[in-house]
Amino acid sequence: MKSTQIDWLNIGLMLLSLILALKIPFELFLFSYAVLGPLHYLTEINWLKDKNYFAKNNTVFWVMLVLSVLVASKPILDALANSPMTTQYFLSWEKSPINLFIYEWTPNFIFVGLIAAISFVVFDRAWISFIVIAFAGTIGYFMMHEHLFMMWVGVFLPTLIHVYIFTGLFMLYGALKSKSTPGLIGVAALALCGILIANYNFVKMPIISKDTFMRWNESTFQGLTDSFTNAFHIVIERSNEGKRTILRIQAFIAFAYTYHYLNWFSKTSIIKWHQIGKKELGLIAGFWAISIGLYYYDYHVGLIVLFALSFFHVFLEFPLNVQSIKGIVQNMSAKGKS
Repeated sequence: MKSTQIDWLNIGLMLLSLILALKIPFELFLFSYAVLGPLHYLTEINWLKDKNYFAKNNTVFWVMLVLSVLVASKPILDALANSPMTTQYFLSWEKSPINLFIYEWTPNFIFVGLIAAISFVVFDRAWISFIVIAFAGTIGYFMMHEHLFMMWVGVFLPTLIHVYIFTGLFMLYGALKSKSTPGLIGVAALALCGILIANYNFVKMPIISKDTFMRWNESTFQGLTDSFTNAFHIVIERSNEGKRTILRIQAFIAFAYTYHYLNWFSKTSIIKWHQIGKKELGLIAGFWAISIGLYYYDYHVGLIVLFALSFFHVFLEFPLNVQSIKGIVQNMSAKGKS
C-alpha cells in the first residue's frame, strides 16, 4: 500500500475512532486499552529494539526499564496491599517511607525519562547521558511538589500527551518527510477531532451499563478525568450539562487512545513493524492472549499486571518522539531556507 493510500486510510480510521468515541466513550476506551493496547506495547517495543530505540546508545533500554519498574512498583504494591489474599503481608505498606518516596518521585522519574531520551538521542557516550540524567533528577527534585509539574509531567505526559500530541507530531513528521498532502490533512483532521469533541452536544446521552461503570472504576482512569478538569479549570455541575462535560472528556480520552493504537497498526507497510521471526511472533501472540485473559478475568488485575509494560513502552518511545520533533524542525528549517 502506498504512503498516500495509508494517509487516507488513517483519516478513515480517525473518523471511525471519532464516531465510536462519541457513541460509546466508556466502552470504546475499555476495549481499546485492554485489547489493542497490549498488542501495541509488544509490537512497538520489538520494533524499537530493531531500530536501537532511535538512540545513539542502547543503554537507553536499561535506563527506561529501571524507571518503568520504579513508576509501576507503587500501583502493583498498592494492589497487593488491598487484596484479601495478600493484604496480611503488606500491612505496613501504606505508611511506609518507600511508598511515600515512590509517590512523590513518580513525576520526577517521568521527567528524568524524557530528558534521558533527549540525551541518548544527542550523545553517543553513555557516561555523558548519565551526567545529564543526574542533572535532570536534581532539577526535578526541586520541581516535583509544584502542582503544574505533577499535573503535566506526572499525569498528562505519559497519557494524553503521549497518545494525542506525540501521535500528531509523529504524523506531521511523516507527512513533511514524504511531502504528503493527505498526511498534512490527517494532522489537521486530528486537531479538528479534538475541537469537535470539546464542542459536541450530546443530545442523546449514552447509556452506561453497571458492568461498564464498574470496569471503568477498576481501571482507575477516573483520576485522569479529574486531572483534566483541574488542569483546565472545568467546573462539573450537577446537571445534564455537567454530564455532557464528563462525556466530552471521556470521549476525547477514548478517541485519543483508540486512534493512537489504530495509527500504529495501519503503518505496517511503511515502518514494517510486522516483519518479525516466527519465534518473536509466537511470544507476542502468547503474551497478548494472556493479557486479554487477565483483563477479562478482572480489569483491575489486568491493568496492574501490565502497568509496567505500558509505562515501559511510553518511556522507550520518548527517543522516537524526540526524533520526530527534531525531524519536524529540520524539515521546516529546510523549507524556510528554500
